[in-house]
This record gives sequence, structure tokens and C-alpha cells, in this order.
Amino acid sequence: MTRRNAGRPNAGRPPAGAKRTAGSGDGSVPRPVPAVRPSPPDPTPPNLRVQLPYFAARIAVLVVVLVVLLILDVNPVLALLSGLVIAGVLTYPLGRMQRRAAERATGRPVSKPAAPPDNPRS
Repeated sequence: MTRRNAGRPNAGRPPAGAKRTAGSGDGSVPRPVPAVRPSPPDPTPPNLRVQLPYFAARIAVLVVVLVVLLILDVNPVLALLSGLVIAGVLTYPLGRMQRRAAERATGRPVSKPAAPPDNPRS
């Protein structure tokens, strides 16, 4: 008995009145073989040249913010953490454009934000 079936009566036993099928002779019930699914088509490899300008722009913003914070004599660790947050917020729209360009390059449909649900109040 497994832990999953520990508290159940008749765990692992066939229901009363069930017909026995021809098996290995040890009383075990043969298990059906799962159907083999065809493998999905290989995804096209991402075209990194499409993403390069967006990535370079985001890195450039991070470097500029980091240099400005270091010139202002901010602790280097704090400058790095703050620079990551500030650059992330500043380049968020750029990241969305990067994702859309990558989706177009791979031929997948561009994902659009879900429409808000209609909840009319009565």
C-alpha cells in the first residue's frame, strides 16, 4: 500500500465483482499502454539580431544611470541595486517592444493584454 492510499479501505484492490484479465499470472492487472503523442514541431530558434538593439539600449541606460549614481558618490553596491531598479523602470516600455519584435520574428501572434471582464453592476 502506498502513502497515498494509506487511509483507504481496499486500497490497491480491484472492486468486488471485477473480472480478472489475462496477465502475468501473479494476479496483477495489466496496465494499458499510453498512446504515443506526436512530438510538437521544433520551435524556430530565436533571431537574436532582432533583439540586439533593444538589449543594447537597455544596457546603455543601466550604464548611464550607474555612472551618474557613482559620480554622485553613492555606495557602489547601492548604486548597482538602485541602477538596476531605475533602469528597469525607465526601459519597461522598451522591453515590451523587444518582446513584440521577437514574437513577430518567430512568426507567433503578437500577444495582446486581456480585455477587462465585463462586470455590469445591477
